[in-house]
Amino acid sequence: MDIRQLRYFIAIAEEGTITKAAEALHMAQPPLSRQLKLIEDELGVMLFERNKKKKVTLTNEGKLFLKKAKQVLFTLEEAIIEVQEFGEEISGTLSIGSTIYNAPLLLSTLKEFRKKYPQVNFSIWEGNSIRLMELLDNHQIDIALSGSSFAKDRFEMIELDKDPCVFIVPKDFEVETDNVDINTITTFPLILLGPSEGNTLYDQIINEFKRLDLVPSILCECHDSAMLLNLVSMGFGATILPLSLANAQLKGDFNILPIEKNPWETQPALIWRSNSYLSVTAKEFLRFFQEKIRE
Repeated sequence: MDIRQLRYFIAIAEEGTITKAAEALHMAQPPLSRQLKLIEDELGVMLFERNKKKKVTLTNEGKLFLKKAKQVLFTLEEAIIEVQEFGEEISGTLSIGSTIYNAPLLLSTLKEFRKKYPQVNFSIWEGNSIRLMELLDNHQIDIALSGSSFAKDRFEMIELDKDPCVFIVPKDFEVETDNVDINTITTFPLILLGPSEGNTLYDQIINEFKRLDLVPSILCECHDSAMLLNLVSMGFGATILPLSLANAQLKGDFNILPIEKNPWETQPALIWRSNSYLSVTAKEFLRFFQEKIRE
């Protein structure tokens, strides 16, 4: 079995049909089917279950083999990059993912990093913590900036300063004090970034209301971060956001109020794969980021 066959197998697993995999690989279907049969004959197991609609589903053996096949390809690709980068300057493409709450911190650092290394290109992803972990596992990003804990046996991390949340209120809403308590927050129509997988800020907010036996007036659960910021900007309702995000994104007619006995904060962290090659550019970005936060 060779690397080419591993790529064929992975393509079939990801596309779900041999026809679509053949199209993605720019080859005819019959040769691809023959290669799959050779792989299964060599292993002595069925990797896929076939149905009448020509769709394929991984068997348990197939799921295990897919995981191992990807590891082999990742190792090969990392070896190629490491050799090519030997003695080279900071360049290439840096792939980074971030949650919406940590985006301002990431973007401000990228701006300064770009000034120092103008030859570097970027691929930037936004997602929740679960999504970022998947992107790291699949080697689609090099570094993640997230607020949730990750598996320590698979990832390394550097925790950054905690980011307290604040209450964001359009100025045409009546607010009589310079800060608010949680009871007062329940009297305002709220726009919250909707629930998703993982320990999100949404979960923290809702759980604290439940703990205090309070019922918030949630006008909207928004599942798109850009839409949430637009709704707040329009005066549609109030929201709860980390201070760094509020300062970076909300300009103009808003009151940014501290929360008394504030139970909500995010804990951003830089995260990358352990036991995996990290490009010269990614290493320099981590070093640069750490120096910036120490200033």
